[in-house]
Amino acid sequence: MKFRLNSYAGVVAAITLLLSGCQQPQPGLETETTQATLLWTGEIAADGCGFEVVIDGDKYLPANEEAIDDDFKSSDSTQVQLEYVRLQEQIDRQCGMLPQPRVMDAIRVVSIRQI
Repeated sequence: MKFRLNSYAGVVAAITLLLSGCQQPQPGLETETTQATLLWTGEIAADGCGFEVVIDGDKYLPANEEAIDDDFKSSDSTQVQLEYVRLQEQIDRQCGMLPQPRVMDAIRVVSIRQI
């Protein structure tokens, strides 16, 4: 019985560590907060390019579009308060009617709300 409890405790500890590690930003990357413009260009499957974020005049693609609520799809342009992490890699996305890929700087959305 004692062995079984220790096994369960070990499994619970391992799962807790794994889940908490998933929420941590990459080493050396800072979380930033700003006002931004969220653009909805349409579903990728329907020749749109999904979401884009404009921060200080520069456009970024969110690497985790699933973190943005579907309610933001009801408007082409929305002013938002954005907490995000700038990623070191770019996103290479082929979408829309464009024959060439769109390579843009990437961010990871931590939280977003309309202002």
